Amino acid sequence: MNLIVRITILFVLVSLIVFLIGGVISFNVMMDEVNSEQERFLIERLDRMHTRIEKRPQKDTLKWTKLMVIPLAEYQVERVTFSDTLVVHSQLDRLEPHLKLDAIRNINGTSYQIILYDIIVEADDIKEGLTESLVTMYLILLGAVLVIGFLASYYILRPFNNTLDIIKSFSLTKPDAKVQFPSSNVIEFKRLNAFLKDMTDKVKSDYQSLKEFSENASHEIQTPIAIVQSKLEVLMDGDNLSEEQIQQLSFAQNTMKRLSHLSNALSLITKIDNREFVDVANIDLSMTLEQMLEEFKELIDLKSINKNINILASITVQADRVLIELMLTNLINNAIRHNWEGGELSISLASNHIEITNTGPKLEIPEEELFHRFKKSNQSAKSMGLGLAIVKKICDFYNYEIQYKNKDDFHTIHIRF
Repeated sequence: MNLIVRITILFVLVSLIVFLIGGVISFNVMMDEVNSEQERFLIERLDRMHTRIEKRPQKDTLKWTKLMVIPLAEYQVERVTFSDTLVVHSQLDRLEPHLKLDAIRNINGTSYQIILYDIIVEADDIKEGLTESLVTMYLILLGAVLVIGFLASYYILRPFNNTLDIIKSFSLTKPDAKVQFPSSNVIEFKRLNAFLKDMTDKVKSDYQSLKEFSENASHEIQTPIAIVQSKLEVLMDGDNLSEEQIQQLSFAQNTMKRLSHLSNALSLITKIDNREFVDVANIDLSMTLEQMLEEFKELIDLKSINKNINILASITVQADRVLIELMLTNLINNAIRHNWEGGELSISLASNHIEITNTGPKLEIPEEELFHRFKKSNQSAKSMGLGLAIVKKICDFYNYEIQYKNKDDFHTIHIRF
């Protein structure tokens, strides 16, 4: 729900509350005004009757329509009272509520009881008229608000929507692409565009600096590593080396290999985080997985692992081939490396998921930390703890759901595309 819709709904709700409260207030004010006018009208008729009796004294009871004058034998104190009563309506021929004025007037030494009636404007009639008028005005207001809201959303917020479109299309992988925000006469939009322009320029600059640093660091690290490895190989081929020296050189050589792999893995994670893999293609996942299993066949046979492979044909995904192959490689390698001799390995590929299950020792870390960097599922000294972290990064990059499940000695990783 966008901002203008929220504001419109809020305005409509507030207007509804105001109309309801205003309707009640208007009804009470109108009722008071009608009652006041009716009483004033009866008082005027009473005064006119008083004047008439002064000119022509009345000895007998006088009954007219909505009028009664009764001469009283005894003197009484003057008074005026109002009350509601029912009187037959002359035209409708039915009882209708009337306002009754009952007064005592002393005229020329004689007391008269004067009774006057006037039809009451019923509260229901006022309520119906008021409700109809308020509902009509509210519907007109509602229509006007919706139209104005639509126009405001389209015209007034158009520069803001254009800015959002530009931000959506902004990519760090295109450093040469210039970000140009639309001009606007609205001060707030001007400030927003200026801030976003500065921010995107700074982000691109920082990204380029970080990218160059990581690439240079990775490249520069590989050079001394290669030199050290070559020197170690020369030393390993030398004569007169003791068994302990050979072991130390072999340990140093393995350490340098791990350092090289670590540098490459961290550089790869950085590239995934920076979303540098944009070469999307239609990849035949079934064929790719079968080829990889063929490549890992020797390792599987070496550990006498029992395979249970179930791969549906022609399963495809839209992704970068390098990342998909890397994900599958790490998953299969992880399932083999942490498996037992003579263990079990099950791989299932369906239309929307892949599931890999392997036997192995229990985790020595909490399950929620399995996909973190440098977290090892067991005490394998050869593992750097980056394989599953890279898999998780690739899944996050493509919005795949990855889950780990453990039951007894079986470990399962399930990825839903």
